[in-house]
Amino acid sequence: MMFVLFTIVSTEQIATSVNVAASDQITGSAVFSATPNINTIKKEVHVLKDLIYGETKNSFLDIYRPAHQREPLPVILWIHGGGYVGGSKDSRQNYGMALANAGYVVVNIDYALAPDQLYPGPILQANAALEFMMLHASKYGGDMSRLFIGGDSAGAQIASQMAAVISNKPLANAMNIQPAVQIGQLRGALLMCGLYNMDTVRATGFPNIDLFLNTYTGSHRFESFPRIGEMSTVKQITPDFPPVFVSVGDGDPFASQSEELVQALRLQGVAVESVFFKGSGKELKHEYQYALDTIDAQETLKKTVSFLSAKSD
Repeated sequence: MMFVLFTIVSTEQIATSVNVAASDQITGSAVFSATPNINTIKKEVHVLKDLIYGETKNSFLDIYRPAHQREPLPVILWIHGGGYVGGSKDSRQNYGMALANAGYVVVNIDYALAPDQLYPGPILQANAALEFMMLHASKYGGDMSRLFIGGDSAGAQIASQMAAVISNKPLANAMNIQPAVQIGQLRGALLMCGLYNMDTVRATGFPNIDLFLNTYTGSHRFESFPRIGEMSTVKQITPDFPPVFVSVGDGDPFASQSEELVQALRLQGVAVESVFFKGSGKELKHEYQYALDTIDAQETLKKTVSFLSAKSD
């Protein structure tokens, strides 16, 4: 049994194996720091834990919403990262609660991990979570006519592909997916520190990227996976793709992936707002946005909320 410990400064540590089921536990974290006003947020945000949204393994979601909510609020579906082989919704709870405190119903999902579940399993589960919310959103104060989909790292890739499935009918047909929501419901995508082009992602030098993508696709070399083009969001963007908020640190190996995404979005006339730090010298690492005790993460959160507010009207 061969275990690989993947560590990047200021990011999640994941224990995984190429031979057995990957760990679904976070073994450590240097990035998930709560915002200074987290105690106030905990008093203002109602938390529902571990609702079952589907029949697939690990189909659990949490819902965070303002405790004194008086009217239906826009919904944010959040998809965690972890290289497709690790990670958990639980480490994203403080971040999700901060978004909820700004006036949103946040749906934070888990999904089955590779190698127990291979591609396109997380896409199918994200769609199942949307179907669950279409049935039950009103019970939790959510307005599914104002929907956002977001994620971080591998979760950002999954979120971007889910947005593409909703907005690109040929892709949905090729994947044999009936989207649970219509494109008119999808107001935007929040994409943090993700990967979006499988043709160029190896060149980023992201540690163990071949392990993660080989495990997720069940391939010896992910570039040869027959369906790899479906995963390259830059190839699946149409003019109907929703507006995007995208961010990445200047010290993140995936910085070039976000730059490629912005270029592809603009070529299709899709509205995009980006928060990059190129040339700043800050060397903000992968998943910097979760260190909510830092000024840079706090400022990005403020800009994220401004994007959400503008697209919710």
